[in-house]
Amino acid sequence: MGFAVKKEIRHFRRFRGYDYSRGAALFITIVTSPRRRLFGEIIDAKLRKTQLGLAVERRIVEMGLMPGIRLFNFVVMPDHVHLQLHLRAGLPEPLVTLGRAIGAFKSLCAKDFHELTGESGSLWQQGYHDWICQSSEMIAAVNRYIDYNPLKFELRYNQPEFLAIHEPIAAWRLPPEEFWRGIGAVDLLDGDTPFIALRISRKLSPRQIDEAVRRIRRRVGDYVFVGGWISPGEKAVRDMLLAEKGRIIQILPSAMPHDYKVGSMWLEAIRDGRAAIIARGNSEVEFSRAACLEVNEAAAGIATASGGIRTASGGSGISSGGIGRGAGIEGGGIRTASGGSGISSDGIGRGAGTEGGGIRTASGGSGISSDGIGRGAGTEGGGIRTASGGSGISSGGIGRGFGKAVYWLPEGPRLVS
Repeated sequence: MGFAVKKEIRHFRRFRGYDYSRGAALFITIVTSPRRRLFGEIIDAKLRKTQLGLAVERRIVEMGLMPGIRLFNFVVMPDHVHLQLHLRAGLPEPLVTLGRAIGAFKSLCAKDFHELTGESGSLWQQGYHDWICQSSEMIAAVNRYIDYNPLKFELRYNQPEFLAIHEPIAAWRLPPEEFWRGIGAVDLLDGDTPFIALRISRKLSPRQIDEAVRRIRRRVGDYVFVGGWISPGEKAVRDMLLAEKGRIIQILPSAMPHDYKVGSMWLEAIRDGRAAIIARGNSEVEFSRAACLEVNEAAAGIATASGGIRTASGGSGISSGGIGRGAGIEGGGIRTASGGSGISSDGIGRGAGTEGGGIRTASGGSGISSDGIGRGAGTEGGGIRTASGGSGISSGGIGRGFGKAVYWLPEGPRLVS
């Protein structure tokens, strides 16, 4: 009995319902045949180009000068190229213009290939892959993907340990009865740096989001920030932390599959040991408001975990010695101070009561912290840079404790634990 040969089906990503005469922002990938690494070698996240790789780069620049085509971004990789092109609006036959431009590029590169190597045969796979970028968010994502593609290759093939999944994660901030897996700097969860679990309401206006980012930026180096990074405000803070060398942990709302692919924006921070992506359990969870709330709850638990160490509280004592041995009741005995009725307003938590050696400590019997990122209110736990008082009020919500959970509302940040 014979077997029928399955007919090859060619897949085209040109969007049939889209009017290309309106213009289009396109993400295009062209791949060598059969994935031969002819254009160079990735070393330290950069392509060390061969002569053919340099020729391909030159042909890409030339293609961007063709009528109707504008080149926004590109990258040459060992066995493929990524292009971000704009097809001008008003072209009578836009797809013909695009096809001719890509065809001319491929033909000229093939000519260079034959001349430089003496080989015959095909340089490229048939056709090309293209996607329409239908929003500014997708355009930004494509730009990131292109910019970070060499680093992604470096981490995937040359330094795979950076993208390896750690499981189970054993860290004092995680409940021992729960199973967690993650990628990146999961050791942040086992360190002594104070944590902030951050949740930002979707009701914030763009101006309020900008203000939240500005205020949090001042404290980038003081905390590890943890959250789901789901709302527009949270994403804005996430982007700022990644760009400004902050330490950040993302909690996924569902289980992390073993083939999980890290987004381009995270690669540099993971390589630098200042970011991790983690997930709880093995069950797939549908994305929903309930799942998001569970992420926020998990982040708050991680941030406020004490592990039975370094907690401090006090009534109206005075710190002496500058190392934070004060009155009140100390559990950790490190950098704890309390005072009378001062007001802290300088953004570092100074000026309330008596300070312990000038090490970011402030508190008072009825003191008010007006910094907006929240210094020295109530009783904080952690024992590192800790403030305590009788009835202090923090207007910021982010305290100097071993960990806090903050819900940022339109009226400002609110301490939730």
